[in-house]
Amino acid sequence: MRRVWLLALLSVVACSEKQAQVGGAGQASGPVQASGAGQVPRSELALANEDESCPGGTVRGCWEAATEAEMKGDVARATGLYTRVCDAGGARACNVLGILASKEGTDGARVYSLFMRGCDGGDMSGCYNAAMCHKTGGCAAKDDAEATKLLKRACDGGDPDACAHLGTR
Repeated sequence: MRRVWLLALLSVVACSEKQAQVGGAGQASGPVQASGAGQVPRSELALANEDESCPGGTVRGCWEAATEAEMKGDVARATGLYTRVCDAGGARACNVLGILASKEGTDGARVYSLFMRGCDGGDMSGCYNAAMCHKTGGCAAKDDAEATKLLKRACDGGDPDACAHLGTR
């Protein structure tokens, strides 16, 4: 009986740890990214300040509310919600914020910073977008070596646009 209880406890702990680790490069499905498959980090974890704007007070609820607001054209609300997801560790949301900020004409340094937050969090589209900043000089110093480094990182992480840009795969 003791062995059965121990196995049950270990399986609960393993499931809890797996749930908490959803994020980074192996994220669950959800948001649509600029390229590649969608991802939602730590989707079921509660946000620090639960309110009605993020259904269920979860990152997933916040992400879904943000994408809905964006589709309806409410960029200001979407930006606020994506910011909450990004601040909670959602790399994909950081990349999306960078895209929205670039469309709004935000300072290039801020745009690049958001792309790099996405990239460093495991969102390969963020790496690709940061590389394009270096390639064009649009939101970061023009630097072909840094662009190539970020493109390689994105390609190695599975971003098809980066691989196409490098002429591989």
